Amino acid sequence: MDHLTSDLINHCENSKTKAVDFLLSKFNHDGTVGPVKEDGFYFYRLPWSLSIAGETKSANIVCSWILNNMMTAEGDFDNGFRKVQDAYAYRNATLIYGAHMLRRYDISHSGMPFLLSLQDPLSGGFANNMNQNGPSDDMDIPYSVGCGLACIATGYFDQARKVFNYLDLIWKQQPNLPSELYYNFSRKTQKIIKSSVERDTFWDVVVSQQDSYQRWTVGGIAAAFLCRLYLVDREKKYLDLAVKYMNFSMNSTEAQFKYASACKSGWGSSLLYLVTGEEIYLDWTKKLAQWFIEHQLEDGSWSMNKLGKKEPDSESGKIHLTAEFVVHVDTIISCLSSRLVK
Repeated sequence: MDHLTSDLINHCENSKTKAVDFLLSKFNHDGTVGPVKEDGFYFYRLPWSLSIAGETKSANIVCSWILNNMMTAEGDFDNGFRKVQDAYAYRNATLIYGAHMLRRYDISHSGMPFLLSLQDPLSGGFANNMNQNGPSDDMDIPYSVGCGLACIATGYFDQARKVFNYLDLIWKQQPNLPSELYYNFSRKTQKIIKSSVERDTFWDVVVSQQDSYQRWTVGGIAAAFLCRLYLVDREKKYLDLAVKYMNFSMNSTEAQFKYASACKSGWGSSLLYLVTGEEIYLDWTKKLAQWFIEHQLEDGSWSMNKLGKKEPDSESGKIHLTAEFVVHVDTIISCLSSRLVK
């Protein structure tokens, strides 16, 4: 047994406990969490975060509130509580994933038909946002693979394999690797979306050596999905593509660790370590574990303001970020533990 790794796991467990205590402190008397009526559906990750911490009662309270107040006849989650339409499918998918872990099939299976209606039948990507005319044309990597994870969890494996096809298609269309990774894709043109003077480049491309607030999440979340798919269906092509996306993340500037969006890099590396046992992924996962621990605040939360986004923290923002980081820390614990005993 690697005692240094075992000690790090213990520190991660303590970090997760502190973070969950923070989340539990934000419950309201009616079963909601934080400023729901003011800020909308930012708490979609809580069933996942609380279930992996063993907080079954609280996780089910959140699920039941969503079922009773947000679930529509079509299997969407709205009824006036959505304040924004961005990341629409991703928010639904993440809730479905967590509800399924709780065996709340009344939510997870009921929510899948609507979610699948947002999948592009050609590329396999999922619409980023909703607008008055329906799903948006653009489909980026983080939001699409989040939906792919829900497909894996609920047994829609053919749809999950389509997400692999989408990731493979995007990779093959890259014009400037390894310095840039374009990650947004058009349903209409079936091509990656290039940045232009009219668009904010934040939503289209990661520039690997640029010190700025970017979506550093892209490589890690793609690798994480592909590893989960590989655990279901041992096709080498999934693992090969996961390595490519993860290498982009690991070869990017150290400045990425100034920003909260570096978080999913540990998600991808820990799952690659689980699958391959390779030291390069172990070392990167340990690095990310320390990163989470070092940036956690005294109250158990994490802050976007302290991690690169220079604007005041909102209560809902801290709940949202902390719920996500609990998931990543737990994945690191799980994957490091998987190889402690041989």
